[in-house]
Amino acid sequence: MFYKFMIVPVIALATFTVNAADAVPVSVQRLGDLLVDREVRAPASVVSANRAIVTAEVSALIKEISADVGAAVQKGDLLIRLDDDNARLALAQARATLAALDAQIVQAKQRLRKAQELLEKSFVSDDELTARETDLAVLEANRNAQVVAIQQTQLSLARTRISAPYDATVVERQAQVGSFAMPGSPLITLVQTDRREIDAEIDPQFAGGLATASDLHFVSQGRSLPVALARLSDVIETSTRKLRGRFVFSDDAAQVGASGELVWLEAQGLVPVTLIVQRGTEFGIFIANDARAYFVAIPGAQEGRPAALDLPPDTLVVSRGHIRLQDGDALMILDQ
Repeated sequence: MFYKFMIVPVIALATFTVNAADAVPVSVQRLGDLLVDREVRAPASVVSANRAIVTAEVSALIKEISADVGAAVQKGDLLIRLDDDNARLALAQARATLAALDAQIVQAKQRLRKAQELLEKSFVSDDELTARETDLAVLEANRNAQVVAIQQTQLSLARTRISAPYDATVVERQAQVGSFAMPGSPLITLVQTDRREIDAEIDPQFAGGLATASDLHFVSQGRSLPVALARLSDVIETSTRKLRGRFVFSDDAAQVGASGELVWLEAQGLVPVTLIVQRGTEFGIFIANDARAYFVAIPGAQEGRPAALDLPPDTLVVSRGHIRLQDGDALMILDQ
């Protein structure tokens, strides 16, 4: 790529004499020292990692509701208590059945031992011994089944107390005290508060540099909170033509539902807005070469936005005094 300053004859530059009275006082700096990162913004909002409609798992009357709409609950807090009378009676009956089976097993073992002793004396047949062994095996199998039945009954009893699965806020209550709950009946709706994420729509052109971006923040209502990338979808959504990204707060977190912007710096090495001026229909910068100012147009540059420029980092750029310069003006460099 060639710019205006590159086609000026070398001999003319070497022999040109600058009149100090006509020279414009300016300051210059290396281009590499002036480049800035590009700030990128994307619309974003804070969402909960989980939103759950808590349902009943057993059939029972609703006896108590401990958390209403707007209440903040912690993991393990009681939300709803169902009537547990039937479950307690079923558990007592199951335990009684187990005790009866244990007594029968003790008796069956005694009968089996006696049959084994009598068999040695030929007082009972092999068939009688086999029958008593079978009786004992059946009772032990029934006992194992009853143990499982007790565990199921205990589980049903535990399910009459419905607790918060995580720290959350109650956002809706469907249950009413005195109503009969069936398995699957919606009772209460929770929004998790101890795991908040930022949902953002990312322009695909910025997705590649997001993993290495610096100064990643969520900005909302005057607050700027540091965040980190959690995951980034590789599917462009047809409705928005954007990628869906999820981010997590590094420290403090905004409220669920807060909207704002995701802001980060992308290392692009851009010419800052303060150095870009317009001459004619073009935007560009002034560089210094042999005490002369040369306007270098930046293709695609837009007013009020930093722009990329393909020049060596050692190129001397006019950093002060460039606003009034014209192409070819003589320069008085104040510092370098």
